[in-house]
Amino acid sequence: MSPLITETIRGRKAAFALEKEYIELFESLPNANVFFSPEWVYSWLLSLGRKYEVRFITCRYEGRLVGVWPFFEHHIPVIGKSLLPVGAQVADLFDPVATDDAMAPMVEALCSLCQKYAFAWMPLLSLQFANNVLQPAIKSGTARHFLRKRTERFLIELDRFKSFDDFMQMVFGPKTRQSLRRKSRRLAEKGEVRFQSLETPEEISPWISKAMELEKVSWKGEEGVGTFERATHRAFYHLLMENLAARGRLRLSILTLNDELAAYEIGILGTDNYCMHGTAFDPALASFSPGRFLMLHVLEKCISEKRQIYDFLQNDQEFKRQMSTHASSFWDWIVFPRSLQGTVLRLVVLTLHNWSQWKRRRAKKIEQAKRAAAQNLQSPKTDSE
Repeated sequence: MSPLITETIRGRKAAFALEKEYIELFESLPNANVFFSPEWVYSWLLSLGRKYEVRFITCRYEGRLVGVWPFFEHHIPVIGKSLLPVGAQVADLFDPVATDDAMAPMVEALCSLCQKYAFAWMPLLSLQFANNVLQPAIKSGTARHFLRKRTERFLIELDRFKSFDDFMQMVFGPKTRQSLRRKSRRLAEKGEVRFQSLETPEEISPWISKAMELEKVSWKGEEGVGTFERATHRAFYHLLMENLAARGRLRLSILTLNDELAAYEIGILGTDNYCMHGTAFDPALASFSPGRFLMLHVLEKCISEKRQIYDFLQNDQEFKRQMSTHASSFWDWIVFPRSLQGTVLRLVVLTLHNWSQWKRRRAKKIEQAKRAAAQNLQSPKTDSE
């Protein structure tokens, strides 16, 4: 049996020479990571990635490409060069694009490559990849590792519901459904409400700038946490969204009120899943919940298309908990070289992690104590008191 052969591709010229094979590999996989699709990776190389040196880990079987894991070099003062996944600033998942058999050899290749760097960091990996691929690699002891749970990941298992009405009945209580109907009527009283699902570059392009402007005045813009916050990110997303749309991997859903944009949702389309990558709404209409109505419209369409998963991706928010049917998690994985510097950096990371965990537990205990004290003050006195 021919072995799986890994190789590190160095430089932009070699990366672009791989594009045709990369596309063929991605299209051949049943449920590849959409955040490492060729459109995502090469849009990044053409915009945000121009100033970086790239290192693609590849895997071949009998000469055929069966795995790609794209990274770039990032220089950190004092510490030195590190490896980060392509799109680290803008993507939501960094599992490699590879066949199942190619996953483990690529992890080993990354561990070997990391000996030349201060560390390699994958900030968002799936639970499945962490359990099935990384845990065995860590046990083998081929490199110094640090694997930790990063954040909750909430999903809606759409195939559990017979219809959208079934979803509404099972997820929301009577009071919530009544409130939504009331808000819908109030919003309709303000003018013509229209929902649109835009999927071609021609449909999407005119609305990208409008979406960016809406985010700027939303709470995300006010707090500086928006998808389009930086000018360089805006250029990247404009290119990315058109490229993804050209391959049928993007849906820009919009809600307009009297032809003015009231809310939008950026959806990345996988084989049978939908990933909610970004959303914003007009704060002047907050009392009417336009963002919620648009999300429900998107869910109704996903259910009608027989998609299996609606993925909220990262960040733990109350509305995600309320609407989800399943919780998973994202994981961080940091690889350190077997050197004195690697040992020291790993110790520093472990110390910071333990301190952060201690602070979180302490804050939780203080909050619980405050709630208990408030309940004691509110409770009525008994006759014996």
